[in-house]
Amino acid sequence: MARGGHDRMVAVQDRVTGLRAWIALHHVHRGPAYGGIRVWRYRDEDEAVQDVLRLSRSMTFKCVLSGVPGGGAKTVVLADRLVDRPAAMTRLGEQIEQLGGLYRCGPDVGFVDADRVALVKGTRWYAHHGEVLRPAGEATAEGGEWAIRAALEHTTGSAELAGGPAAAPGLGAGGSAPARRLIADGATVVAADPNPAACQRARALGVRLVDPGTIYEQPADVFAPCALGGSLHDLTVQRLRAPIVTGCANNVLARPEHAQMLLEREVTCVPDFVVNAGALIEGAGYEQTGATDFSAEIRRIGDTVRAVLRRADAANCTPTEAATEMAREILERDLPGARLLDRSLG
Repeated sequence: MARGGHDRMVAVQDRVTGLRAWIALHHVHRGPAYGGIRVWRYRDEDEAVQDVLRLSRSMTFKCVLSGVPGGGAKTVVLADRLVDRPAAMTRLGEQIEQLGGLYRCGPDVGFVDADRVALVKGTRWYAHHGEVLRPAGEATAEGGEWAIRAALEHTTGSAELAGGPAAAPGLGAGGSAPARRLIADGATVVAADPNPAACQRARALGVRLVDPGTIYEQPADVFAPCALGGSLHDLTVQRLRAPIVTGCANNVLARPEHAQMLLEREVTCVPDFVVNAGALIEGAGYEQTGATDFSAEIRRIGDTVRAVLRRADAANCTPTEAATEMAREILERDLPGARLLDRSLG
């Protein structure tokens, strides 16, 4: 079943294990579809469906702009329905296996190592090879650093991080690695997380912690969301005091129109699907070539950021619109006559 411009949408249900999941394959015409497995408590099934559609669409943009020969996909699992979680993950793996390699999965929010162990009993198409590659968050953080440097250089003329403050909501697996890299470069990191254990680990790194309710008002050179998506919405956009947004989280903007709201406030918002491509580059690259060092490819995320921001300035449009058009042009060049990417991320 296809839906909303996607090539395929698969509903997965297993009453015995309590598995209820959706697999969305957005674009499968330029190589395998890559995307993580998210295990989350959604308000209802419609919210889960909207999340998997939007996340998988963003993954296609990420593949195209990062040079990965593939398209976008995503899986969301309704966490509160699970009865036997290990058995459910094995069952999900079996469903992924039935796709015959069309979908290459990996970790996402809520997906833990025990899930991976159970999943790979059912499928060979788990794309992140932890036995030879570093944790996905480290590759994402490396790309995020180059994105921040490029955005700073574009807006201030200097790519140096030393001394500048960065505000980072989210200190879990996706937030601790970026914070550590920024601190190592001499930056001051101001961050917030509702999880006490995450805060304790961050404090040991040298992060200055603030109440989560005040993170948007923190004066900072860069605002770097590293938690769940949708953190920038009608209210928080108005509270933001940083001139640059470069987040490692997926779908930082609650709705597409928030990109325009940020532009009107003269905030440079780099699209998250450009910023957080490091783990995709590394995982897909190893799978396709067997190499393990993709530092040069990840560093080119900064070059992509510069190109996106220059184009946005020239066209007087949002960076998201500029990046979307760049992705469309690359796809049309690579696959003449193929179905075009959707213009909107909404």
